[in-house]
Amino acid sequence: MALTVTQFNKQLKEGVKNLYLFYGEERFLYTSYIEKIKERVLSDGMAELNYTVFDGKSAVFGDFVTAVNTYPQMAAQKLLVMKHTEFLTLAEYQKSAAELLAAVPEYAVLIFVEEDAKKIKKDLLKLLETRGTAVEFAKQSAADLRAWVNRTFAAEGKRMKVEDMEHLVTICGRSLDTLKTECAKLSAAADGEVITRTLIDTLVQVPLEFKIYAMSDKLLAGDAGAAYLMLREFKINKEQPTVMISLIYSQLASLYMFRRLGRDAEDFLPPGRRFLAKRYAAECTRHDEASLRAVMRQCAEADTRIKSGKTDGWTALELIMANVIRIGRGGNVPLAR
Repeated sequence: MALTVTQFNKQLKEGVKNLYLFYGEERFLYTSYIEKIKERVLSDGMAELNYTVFDGKSAVFGDFVTAVNTYPQMAAQKLLVMKHTEFLTLAEYQKSAAELLAAVPEYAVLIFVEEDAKKIKKDLLKLLETRGTAVEFAKQSAADLRAWVNRTFAAEGKRMKVEDMEHLVTICGRSLDTLKTECAKLSAAADGEVITRTLIDTLVQVPLEFKIYAMSDKLLAGDAGAAYLMLREFKINKEQPTVMISLIYSQLASLYMFRRLGRDAEDFLPPGRRFLAKRYAAECTRHDEASLRAVMRQCAEADTRIKSGKTDGWTALELIMANVIRIGRGGNVPLAR
């Protein structure tokens, strides 16, 4: 059973184990804990000689085995970090990996980092949980992130309104890694004590995906004026209509999925959007299922027609937007034949 970050923090105070599995989306947190373990394990000045990182699919399993079985140099322990390798996910390594994990030498501390524990072979996952310590670094709640932002700014003698903190957390994708960078930037740029919404909107780069989802929200709320104002900005910035249609489709598909499956649909959301499950579950009930499906089909057909040169991208997008507004205002969209 995986520990939460809070539980792991308490365990770490008691000492470092020699086998860990870190998984989840919150890169900033697991990176921070890797550094904490590194400071404890490699505290005798031999860090460069006894610290190895195997990164990505290009990592060689044989080199990893050799590194585990090689004694540390002029130190009591060595630290090996395996980031998103295939050592735990491919069948060809399963038997050898199981044998190695069952008998990790006392001088070695191993940390495996994976985004999704479901991709790990079941026997290896069980072994990691029983022989070592598994920790889930899930996306932090909005409240936790606001508290983190507040502490970060307070340490710099700055402050921000709660609603502006909420806005910052949202446009940073609820990522601590991104928030760390943006908070440092805002603190450095702020003239006074208060960090304003204007400064946030000036300095923080909002991902295109977030902007398009925000426009979809306006459409689904029936707010045509705000949605078309955003569309004007997209045209000025020469964004691709096909990308925008694809993301509108994604938004509608999520609502349709929650209409069909209820809260079970959460498991099918991309990891970075699962925090929206509660909102989708509530909002989907306001929209007609058949109409959602009709506009989803319109999006798919428009994409094909645009790419084949049969229709103009912006024209197709605006027709789709008109139908999404109709859904947002409680109207029905007939399923095209």
